[in-house]
Amino acid sequence: MEILYALAFYFKKGIGLKTIKKLIDRYGSFEIAFKSGEFDLREELLRAEKEIKKAQTLGVKIVPFTEKAYPSILKKISAPPPVLYIKGEIKDGFSISIVGSRKCSSYGRKIAYQLASFLVSHGVSVVSGLAYGIDTAAHKGAVESKGVTYAVLGCGIDINYPSGNRNLRERILEEGGALISEFPFGTPPSKENFPRRNRIISGLSVATVVVEANENSGALITAGFALEQGRDVFVVPGNIDSVFSRGSNRLLKEGATPIVDFEDIFEELPYLKTEENHHCGIDDKFQPIIDVLLKGDAHIDKIVAESGLPYCEVITLLFELESEGVIRSDGNRYFLVKGGNFAKGGS
Repeated sequence: MEILYALAFYFKKGIGLKTIKKLIDRYGSFEIAFKSGEFDLREELLRAEKEIKKAQTLGVKIVPFTEKAYPSILKKISAPPPVLYIKGEIKDGFSISIVGSRKCSSYGRKIAYQLASFLVSHGVSVVSGLAYGIDTAAHKGAVESKGVTYAVLGCGIDINYPSGNRNLRERILEEGGALISEFPFGTPPSKENFPRRNRIISGLSVATVVVEANENSGALITAGFALEQGRDVFVVPGNIDSVFSRGSNRLLKEGATPIVDFEDIFEELPYLKTEENHHCGIDDKFQPIIDVLLKGDAHIDKIVAESGLPYCEVITLLFELESEGVIRSDGNRYFLVKGGNFAKGGS
């Protein structure tokens, strides 16, 4: 029933993403918010029923913000999608987004492909937007190395866009990845959809890599969202006389971290690297605390409140994390350590 009410609120005109987030903060679930009697959703509930039936027919999961299956890292952004349409699986573990312009050089395509291949070989999933150019190269680099990649769409998940990537969509699913959208079925790939979907690309990722971006590239919007979300931004330097690199080089000038070797990512975010298929990431029991600290240093009371864990358990887990060199403390405040054994980078 939660899916039904989540869709009804999502379909209701005049209710924006931030308003829905406030409703969930207030009521705890879409069903309880509906039962408050504050909203008339009769028409929207009828549409939601049809949407659920279509999802079942297409093999698509609709995941509300309030469900455990919703990616925890995406919940941390300021305006998370109330629902996600997912075809395939979003697996546990870390992801990095690789983005850039549709119009790009052969060098940019090569680097995006090689970087994606490198990341998945170390157990890191790749997120991108399925557009032509850098996005396509990144997805191909992942799937052709038998790795997991997630394509975040700027249209309904049932819309084959761009049409030339139909086979790539299938390969993404075959290799255990997923197609992801916040847009209802039948939503066309309108121009205004793509900047909006970019916050999801960065929101699903612990870091974003801009491979090649011109001055008007949507990849710059993705990088901006990543910074707002407290995530790391890396840039592949380009020729200073290349129109394809003017935007990405400007990011470097503004302080983004340059990549001159793929290993640079692991120097900044060492928890990502796996050796001989060793454990990637962290033990699941630590994840609620890591999710809190991803947003920045936090007092122990805040960690307890936001992690949902009992105080005594938090104390124990913090001690273990500090012993491993993952976090450090300053009084009752804790923060992640870049360079720790498996600490998440970011804010």
